[in-house]
Amino acid sequence: MDKIYGIDLGTTNSCISVLKDGKPYTIPVDGNGIVPSVVSLDGENLLVGRSAWNRAAAFPEQSVRSVKRLMGTAEKLKLGKKSYDPEDISAMILRYLCDEAKKIEGGDIDKVVITVPAYFSDAQRRATIEAGKRAGLTVERIINEPTAAALFYDQVKISSPDAAPVPGKTPWQHVLVYDLGGGTFDVSVLRMGEIIEVMASTGDTRLGGDDFDRRIVTRILRQIKEKDGLDLEDYVPALARLGAVAEKVKITLSESAATRVSEAHIPTPKKKTCSVSMEFSREDLEEMTDDLVERTITSVEKAMDEAKLTPDKIDRVLLVGGMTRMPIVAARLERIFGAARMPVVDPDLSVANGAAIQGGIISGANCEQILVDVTPHTLSLEVLSDRDEDYLETLICAPIIPRNTQIPATRARTFHSIIHNQDMVLLNVYQGESTDPNENTLIGGTKLKLAKADAGCPIVVEYSYDLNGIVHLVAEQKGYSRKTEIRIDSRNPETSQDLSEIEEGEENEADDFEEEAKAVNFVTQRARSLIEATTDKDKQKLLTDALKRYEKALNDDDDDIDDIEDELLALIEENAEEN
Repeated sequence: MDKIYGIDLGTTNSCISVLKDGKPYTIPVDGNGIVPSVVSLDGENLLVGRSAWNRAAAFPEQSVRSVKRLMGTAEKLKLGKKSYDPEDISAMILRYLCDEAKKIEGGDIDKVVITVPAYFSDAQRRATIEAGKRAGLTVERIINEPTAAALFYDQVKISSPDAAPVPGKTPWQHVLVYDLGGGTFDVSVLRMGEIIEVMASTGDTRLGGDDFDRRIVTRILRQIKEKDGLDLEDYVPALARLGAVAEKVKITLSESAATRVSEAHIPTPKKKTCSVSMEFSREDLEEMTDDLVERTITSVEKAMDEAKLTPDKIDRVLLVGGMTRMPIVAARLERIFGAARMPVVDPDLSVANGAAIQGGIISGANCEQILVDVTPHTLSLEVLSDRDEDYLETLICAPIIPRNTQIPATRARTFHSIIHNQDMVLLNVYQGESTDPNENTLIGGTKLKLAKADAGCPIVVEYSYDLNGIVHLVAEQKGYSRKTEIRIDSRNPETSQDLSEIEEGEENEADDFEEEAKAVNFVTQRARSLIEATTDKDKQKLLTDALKRYEKALNDDDDDIDDIEDELLALIEENAEEN
């Protein structure tokens, strides 16, 4: 079978690996295999990798960095006279990796496994797959980065002198992967053994080395403003130059206790340039970024809580991503887990190597590992809530597949129509942990046409979540052969329909259904409440009879429904004042 290559498509750097004789091997593209995830325009030519990185500081307007943070968005990136999607830029990086690897390895590279942060959304995962397609590749699998690192560690642990088991404990039973890269952070807890099982996973797709760099840049900008009276916070050429400086400061302070920044000819909006000369100590950097590190620790604690484990139950902590070379990161984790539990695993190459192992598993190579992964986010459906104390209903997200469910997974829930002869429901698919739709991410949606039926007709909604983290939805009106099926893709109208694209009439019709349902529920529930509360038998009978006429009118589509409703509302108002 054809080889399947593993690619770590990183925010700052990317690399490509392949399985050889049962062991992963990083292909030395750009000399050492670590390729800057940068694209830059040089005249008519688009440069990728090391050559693009060398130009980026001098020509920031003609360069794109950290595109991974934009995956899954509709943001346009301009290079010269052309605009590109984030998928286009990522496709250039992927194509460069494969073309350069082909020169070294020989033979075509067509099939790949690409890693993504465990906390990537559905849109971000689909955008990554689309980038692979635009690069001319077949993406066999999307795999979470911490999981890939654990696959690599599982293979090398037996021969590693730094991976000796903790005395008196089952070797390597529970592993925590702490993955802090250039733009994203992930933490996963895994149970190791014949089957590698992800127990919990969480993270932050907006936290990484770029955020640490910005703290250094902010400190430098403050000195320039104090010394020269220049505000360069929004001046892109200066920010690009200082961003490169900040990255060097951060790397140097991982090895040294202090460093000096001496930069001349920093561009300004005016014709003149400025310079900066200042010292940074490791303590300065740690003080400036302590809150960022603590944000990662909060995620670590959350993952352990969801895995129902305490620190003494974690046998190994794997540090993945270049940012884990910062001493404060290891020191902070040592306070929780102890230094002996951190074996040496290359933080830059372990993810790509794990992806290569996953590629070997798919292709049938001689790999003993079996991987069981989990969903990174809860998948829910937008529905009307149960009534509150005022007998009102609000829109909430009802979970269908909870986060940390083992995948592939299929789950279903039964909901019910809300008004008589309702002829359509909107199926809004959300991703996130809140019950409030406004706090979650809408990843797609569709509508289901209904046959005429009484209110309360059952509608079964089924979600499936595959190994690539892609969502499929099936909804059916039970007993009426009404069914819809969709593969959620908010960026591809041919396979999924964004709710903003629903025709205005249909959208208004759905809003009318919702408002009518709320009004009906308020009236009927308020009437029932007053029937229970009143002690006057005559008034109780009047309310009961009026409510029965109202409900019958609803079911019969009575032309006098408005008059009947007004009568019931008048009785409700009269009794509400007395009660």
